[in-house]
Amino acid sequence: MQPPVDSSPSMQDSVVGGNLHTGHVIHNHYHMPQQPPQQAPVVAPPQYQQPQMAMHQPQSNVRHPSHYAVQGGSKDVLVAYLLWFFLGFLGVHRFYLNNIGLGIVYLFTFGGCGLFWLIDLFLIPDLVRRSNTIYVRN
Repeated sequence: MQPPVDSSPSMQDSVVGGNLHTGHVIHNHYHMPQQPPQQAPVVAPPQYQQPQMAMHQPQSNVRHPSHYAVQGGSKDVLVAYLLWFFLGFLGVHRFYLNNIGLGIVYLFTFGGCGLFWLIDLFLIPDLVRRSNTIYVRN
């Protein structure tokens, strides 16, 4: 008797010889090394959590370890661009975005003679995002 073809290389075979006519039995058998029983992996049940309100989730732009930022403002980019285009030389868009000091500078210098007004064309989306970010103390 031959070992199965798909047997593992660690299988050992034993042959006991003899003669059937004289009463001796030829006995072939194969020994498999003992392996400990395998346990099924333990899978933890999924953990579900209640969604947290956006007001309590810290953001990445933290100013101080005891402060964290949350999105809570209501300023709009489109409104800021419209104010910038029509009244930007007077700094109205800066007042709208809570930049009172720069609004006053724009008011007295007519938007830095148009230079600051033109630079704000590229800065308005970030200015609106900053204006909508509220910093909360722990």
